[in-house]
Amino acid sequence: MYDIKQHSLYKPMEVDSVISSVFTIYFKWFFKLFLFTFLTVLLVQYLYYSTGFYEIMKTFDPTYVEGNLGFFFKLLAKLLLISVLVYGILNAFLINYLFVKDIDPNASFGSILGDSIRKHSIHMIFFLILTSVIIFFGMMFGIIVFIIGILLAAIYLGTVLISGCTIVVVEQKNAFDAIGRSFSLTHKDFWQSIGSFVLFILILILISIVLSAVVAIPVVIMFFGNVTEGTNIFEAFNLGLYEIGIWQVILNALVSAITFPLYAIFSLVLYFKLKYTEDQKAIFTNQ
Repeated sequence: MYDIKQHSLYKPMEVDSVISSVFTIYFKWFFKLFLFTFLTVLLVQYLYYSTGFYEIMKTFDPTYVEGNLGFFFKLLAKLLLISVLVYGILNAFLINYLFVKDIDPNASFGSILGDSIRKHSIHMIFFLILTSVIIFFGMMFGIIVFIIGILLAAIYLGTVLISGCTIVVVEQKNAFDAIGRSFSLTHKDFWQSIGSFVLFILILILISIVLSAVVAIPVVIMFFGNVTEGTNIFEAFNLGLYEIGIWQVILNALVSAITFPLYAIFSLVLYFKLKYTEDQKAIFTNQ
Protein backbone atom coordinates (compact mmCIF):
# COMPACT_ATOMS: atom_id res chain seq x y z
CA MET A 1 0.00 0.00 0.00
CA TYR A 2 1.39 3.37 -1.05
CA ASP A 3 2.04 6.21 1.41
CA ILE A 4 -0.50 8.87 0.44
CA LYS A 5 1.66 11.59 1.97
CA GLN A 6 4.09 11.08 -0.91
CA HIS A 7 1.45 12.12 -3.43
CA SER A 8 1.84 15.58 -4.97
CA LEU A 9 -1.81 16.40 -4.17
CA TYR A 10 -1.28 15.93 -0.44
CA LYS A 11 -1.08 19.65 0.35
CA PRO A 12 -3.29 22.55 1.46
CA MET A 13 -5.74 23.68 -1.23
CA GLU A 14 -8.44 26.31 -1.57
CA VAL A 15 -11.43 26.15 -3.92
CA ASP A 16 -9.54 27.70 -6.83
CA SER A 17 -6.51 25.44 -6.39
CA VAL A 18 -8.77 22.36 -6.28
CA ILE A 19 -10.23 23.26 -9.68
CA SER A 20 -6.86 24.24 -11.16
CA SER A 21 -5.37 20.94 -9.94
CA VAL A 22 -8.20 19.01 -11.60
CA PHE A 23 -7.51 20.54 -15.00
CA THR A 24 -3.73 20.41 -14.60
CA ILE A 25 -3.97 16.64 -14.10
CA TYR A 26 -6.59 16.36 -16.85
CA PHE A 27 -4.40 17.96 -19.49
CA LYS A 28 -1.25 16.19 -18.28
CA TRP A 29 -2.81 12.74 -18.70
CA PHE A 30 -5.43 13.64 -21.30
CA PHE A 31 -4.40 11.31 -24.13
CA LYS A 32 -4.13 8.14 -22.02
CA LEU A 33 -7.29 8.88 -20.04
CA PHE A 34 -9.20 9.80 -23.20
CA LEU A 35 -8.06 6.74 -25.14
CA PHE A 36 -8.85 4.22 -22.40
CA THR A 37 -12.21 5.82 -21.61
CA PHE A 38 -13.14 6.11 -25.29
CA LEU A 39 -12.43 2.44 -26.03
CA THR A 40 -14.30 1.32 -22.90
CA VAL A 41 -17.37 3.48 -23.49
CA LEU A 42 -17.35 2.65 -27.21
CA LEU A 43 -17.70 -1.02 -26.27
CA VAL A 44 -20.73 -0.26 -24.06
CA GLN A 45 -22.32 2.06 -26.62
CA TYR A 46 -21.85 -0.48 -29.40
CA LEU A 47 -23.54 -3.09 -27.22
CA TYR A 48 -26.56 -0.79 -26.87
CA TYR A 49 -26.51 -0.19 -30.64
CA SER A 50 -26.12 -3.85 -31.65
CA THR A 51 -29.01 -4.99 -29.44
CA GLY A 52 -31.32 -2.49 -31.16
CA PHE A 53 -31.93 -0.53 -27.95
CA TYR A 54 -31.44 2.83 -29.68
CA GLU A 55 -34.02 1.92 -32.32
CA ILE A 56 -36.51 0.81 -29.67
CA MET A 57 -36.18 4.13 -27.85
CA LYS A 58 -36.17 6.15 -31.07
CA THR A 59 -39.43 4.63 -32.32
CA PHE A 60 -40.90 4.18 -28.86
CA ASP A 61 -44.32 2.59 -29.20
CA PRO A 62 -46.22 2.06 -25.90
CA THR A 63 -48.36 -0.62 -27.56
CA TYR A 64 -45.28 -2.59 -28.65
CA VAL A 65 -43.61 -2.22 -25.26
CA GLU A 66 -46.77 -3.27 -23.43
CA GLY A 67 -46.99 -6.42 -25.52
CA ASN A 68 -43.32 -7.26 -25.01
CA LEU A 69 -42.70 -6.20 -21.42
CA GLY A 70 -40.72 -9.32 -20.57
CA PHE A 71 -38.32 -8.89 -23.49
CA PHE A 72 -38.00 -5.12 -22.95
CA PHE A 73 -37.19 -5.32 -19.23
CA LYS A 74 -34.80 -8.26 -19.67
CA LEU A 75 -32.90 -6.32 -22.34
CA LEU A 76 -32.85 -3.19 -20.18
CA ALA A 77 -31.69 -5.15 -17.11
CA LYS A 78 -28.85 -6.81 -19.04
CA LEU A 79 -27.66 -3.52 -20.52
CA LEU A 80 -27.79 -1.73 -17.16
CA LEU A 81 -25.91 -4.56 -15.45
CA ILE A 82 -23.15 -4.54 -18.06
CA SER A 83 -22.96 -0.74 -17.92
CA VAL A 84 -22.61 -0.71 -14.11
CA LEU A 85 -19.87 -3.37 -14.25
CA VAL A 86 -17.91 -1.62 -16.99
CA TYR A 87 -18.20 1.89 -15.54
CA GLY A 88 -17.30 0.60 -12.08
CA ILE A 89 -14.09 -0.97 -13.42
CA LEU A 90 -13.38 2.15 -15.50
CA ASN A 91 -13.79 4.47 -12.51
CA ALA A 92 -11.61 2.26 -10.30
CA PHE A 93 -8.89 2.16 -12.95
CA LEU A 94 -8.85 5.91 -13.64
CA ILE A 95 -8.50 6.81 -9.95
CA ASN A 96 -5.96 4.05 -9.27
CA TYR A 97 -3.93 5.02 -12.34
CA LEU A 98 -3.73 8.69 -11.34
CA PHE A 99 -2.96 7.80 -7.72
CA VAL A 100 -0.23 5.24 -8.41
CA LYS A 101 1.46 7.01 -11.34
CA ASP A 102 2.09 10.11 -9.24
CA ILE A 103 3.88 8.12 -6.53
CA ASP A 104 5.43 5.41 -8.72
CA PRO A 105 5.97 6.64 -12.31
CA ASN A 106 7.47 3.26 -13.26
CA ALA A 107 4.29 1.34 -12.44
CA SER A 108 3.05 -0.38 -15.61
CA PHE A 109 -0.36 0.04 -17.20
CA GLY A 110 -1.03 -3.70 -16.92
CA SER A 111 -0.20 -3.92 -13.22
CA ILE A 112 -2.42 -0.93 -12.39
CA LEU A 113 -5.29 -2.31 -14.46
CA GLY A 114 -4.90 -5.74 -12.83
CA ASP A 115 -4.90 -4.27 -9.32
CA SER A 116 -7.88 -2.09 -10.18
CA ILE A 117 -9.91 -5.10 -11.30
CA ARG A 118 -8.82 -7.47 -8.52
CA LYS A 119 -8.73 -5.15 -5.52
CA HIS A 120 -11.06 -2.25 -6.19
CA SER A 121 -13.60 -2.96 -8.94
CA ILE A 122 -16.16 -4.94 -6.88
CA HIS A 123 -16.14 -2.37 -4.06
CA MET A 124 -16.34 0.47 -6.61
CA ILE A 125 -19.32 -1.13 -8.36
CA PHE A 126 -21.24 -1.55 -5.11
CA PHE A 127 -20.24 1.97 -4.02
CA LEU A 128 -21.63 3.47 -7.25
CA ILE A 129 -24.86 1.48 -6.88
CA LEU A 130 -25.33 2.48 -3.24
CA THR A 131 -24.53 6.15 -3.84
CA SER A 132 -26.94 6.23 -6.80
CA VAL A 133 -29.68 4.86 -4.54
CA ILE A 134 -28.83 7.36 -1.78
CA ILE A 135 -28.84 10.31 -4.17
CA PHE A 136 -32.11 9.14 -5.78
CA PHE A 137 -33.96 8.87 -2.47
CA GLY A 138 -32.34 12.09 -1.25
CA MET A 139 -33.70 13.90 -4.28
CA MET A 140 -37.11 12.26 -3.83
CA PHE A 141 -37.13 13.52 -0.26
CA GLY A 142 -36.20 16.93 -1.63
CA ILE A 143 -39.42 16.96 -3.67
CA ILE A 144 -41.17 17.77 -0.41
CA VAL A 145 -39.83 21.30 -0.78
CA PHE A 146 -39.97 21.14 -4.60
CA ILE A 147 -37.16 22.19 -6.92
CA ILE A 148 -35.01 23.93 -4.31
CA GLY A 149 -35.11 20.85 -2.12
CA ILE A 150 -34.09 18.54 -4.97
CA LEU A 151 -31.24 20.85 -5.94
CA LEU A 152 -29.94 21.18 -2.38
CA ALA A 153 -30.18 17.42 -1.81
CA ALA A 154 -28.28 16.71 -5.04
CA ILE A 155 -25.55 19.25 -4.22
CA TYR A 156 -25.14 18.04 -0.63
CA LEU A 157 -25.07 14.33 -1.45
CA GLY A 158 -22.88 14.87 -4.50
CA THR A 159 -20.39 16.80 -2.39
CA VAL A 160 -20.15 14.31 0.46
CA LEU A 161 -20.10 11.18 -1.72
CA ILE A 162 -17.83 12.02 -4.63
CA SER A 163 -14.61 11.55 -2.63
CA GLY A 164 -15.84 8.08 -1.71
CA CYS A 165 -14.70 6.73 -5.08
CA THR A 166 -11.12 7.60 -4.18
CA ILE A 167 -11.55 6.24 -0.65
CA VAL A 168 -12.45 2.84 -2.17
CA VAL A 169 -9.13 2.81 -4.03
CA VAL A 170 -6.67 4.71 -1.82
CA GLU A 171 -7.86 3.52 1.60
CA GLN A 172 -9.09 0.18 0.22
CA LYS A 173 -12.50 0.44 1.92
CA ASN A 174 -15.57 -1.58 0.98
CA ALA A 175 -18.63 0.24 -0.36
CA PHE A 176 -20.41 0.66 2.99
CA ASP A 177 -17.29 1.84 4.83
CA ALA A 178 -16.43 4.22 1.99
CA ILE A 179 -19.83 5.90 2.25
CA GLY A 180 -19.46 6.49 6.00
CA ARG A 181 -15.87 7.61 5.59
CA SER A 182 -16.75 10.06 2.79
CA PHE A 183 -19.41 11.69 4.97
CA SER A 184 -17.05 12.13 7.92
CA LEU A 185 -14.11 13.25 5.77
CA THR A 186 -16.09 15.83 3.80
CA HIS A 187 -17.39 17.46 6.97
CA LYS A 188 -13.79 18.17 8.02
CA ASP A 189 -13.96 21.08 5.58
CA PHE A 190 -17.52 21.10 4.31
CA TRP A 191 -17.96 24.63 2.93
CA GLN A 192 -14.72 24.52 0.94
CA SER A 193 -15.80 21.12 -0.40
CA ILE A 194 -19.26 22.25 -1.43
CA GLY A 195 -17.81 25.38 -3.05
CA SER A 196 -15.38 23.25 -5.06
CA PHE A 197 -18.13 20.81 -6.06
CA VAL A 198 -20.55 23.51 -7.24
CA LEU A 199 -17.83 25.27 -9.25
CA PHE A 200 -16.78 21.96 -10.77
CA ILE A 201 -20.36 21.12 -11.79
CA LEU A 202 -20.87 24.57 -13.34
CA ILE A 203 -17.72 24.11 -15.43
CA LEU A 204 -18.93 20.65 -16.48
CA ILE A 205 -22.29 22.09 -17.52
CA LEU A 206 -20.49 24.63 -19.70
CA ILE A 207 -18.34 21.90 -21.26
CA SER A 208 -21.43 19.76 -21.86
CA ILE A 209 -23.20 22.63 -23.63
CA VAL A 210 -20.24 23.08 -25.96
CA LEU A 211 -19.98 19.34 -26.62
CA SER A 212 -23.73 19.07 -27.24
CA ALA A 213 -23.43 21.79 -29.88
CA VAL A 214 -20.57 19.90 -31.56
CA VAL A 215 -22.42 16.58 -31.46
CA ALA A 216 -25.48 18.24 -33.04
CA ILE A 217 -23.46 19.29 -36.11
CA PRO A 218 -24.26 16.11 -38.15
CA VAL A 219 -27.99 16.58 -37.52
CA VAL A 220 -27.77 20.26 -38.47
CA ILE A 221 -25.99 19.36 -41.72
CA MET A 222 -28.67 16.77 -42.57
CA PHE A 223 -31.39 19.27 -41.63
CA PHE A 224 -30.16 21.88 -44.11
CA GLY A 225 -29.60 19.13 -46.66
CA ASN A 226 -33.24 18.09 -46.38
CA VAL A 227 -34.40 21.71 -46.60
CA THR A 228 -32.37 22.37 -49.76
CA GLU A 229 -33.76 19.18 -51.30
CA GLY A 230 -37.26 20.54 -50.91
CA THR A 231 -38.35 18.57 -47.85
CA ASN A 232 -41.29 20.12 -45.99
CA ILE A 233 -39.88 22.43 -43.28
CA PHE A 234 -41.97 20.72 -40.59
CA GLU A 235 -40.76 17.26 -41.66
CA ALA A 236 -37.17 18.54 -41.57
CA PHE A 237 -37.57 19.13 -37.83
CA ASN A 238 -38.56 15.48 -37.31
CA LEU A 239 -35.46 13.94 -35.68
CA GLY A 240 -36.74 10.49 -36.56
CA LEU A 241 -35.77 11.16 -40.20
CA TYR A 242 -32.08 11.43 -39.39
CA GLU A 243 -30.31 8.09 -39.50
CA ILE A 244 -27.01 8.72 -37.70
CA GLY A 245 -26.53 5.01 -37.07
CA ILE A 246 -23.11 3.89 -35.89
CA TRP A 247 -21.97 7.52 -35.72
CA GLN A 248 -24.24 7.97 -32.71
CA VAL A 249 -22.21 5.28 -30.93
CA ILE A 250 -18.91 6.98 -31.80
CA LEU A 251 -20.14 10.47 -30.86
CA ASN A 252 -21.49 9.27 -27.50
CA ALA A 253 -18.19 7.53 -26.77
CA LEU A 254 -16.22 10.65 -27.70
CA VAL A 255 -18.28 12.88 -25.41
CA SER A 256 -17.96 10.44 -22.50
CA ALA A 257 -14.22 10.08 -23.08
CA ILE A 258 -13.83 13.86 -22.77
CA THR A 259 -15.96 14.35 -19.65
CA PHE A 260 -15.92 11.08 -17.66
CA PRO A 261 -12.25 11.28 -16.50
CA LEU A 262 -12.96 14.68 -14.94
CA TYR A 263 -15.18 13.09 -12.27
CA ALA A 264 -12.43 10.64 -11.30
CA ILE A 265 -9.84 13.42 -11.16
CA PHE A 266 -12.07 15.69 -9.08
CA SER A 267 -12.75 12.84 -6.65
CA LEU A 268 -9.01 12.26 -6.27
CA VAL A 269 -8.12 15.95 -5.82
CA LEU A 270 -10.93 16.62 -3.32
CA TYR A 271 -9.98 13.52 -1.33
CA PHE A 272 -6.37 14.66 -0.93
CA LYS A 273 -7.43 18.17 0.02
CA LEU A 274 -9.70 16.76 2.73
CA LYS A 275 -7.20 14.14 3.89
CA TYR A 276 -4.52 16.80 4.32
CA THR A 277 -6.96 19.00 6.26
CA GLU A 278 -7.96 16.06 8.47
CA ASP A 279 -4.34 15.18 9.28
CA GLN A 280 -3.46 18.78 10.08
CA LYS A 281 -6.41 19.09 12.45
CA ALA A 282 -5.38 15.84 14.15
CA ILE A 283 -1.83 17.14 14.62
CA PHE A 284 -3.14 20.42 16.06
CA THR A 285 -5.52 18.57 18.40
CA ASN A 286 -2.75 16.32 19.73
CA GLN A 287 -0.37 19.20 20.47
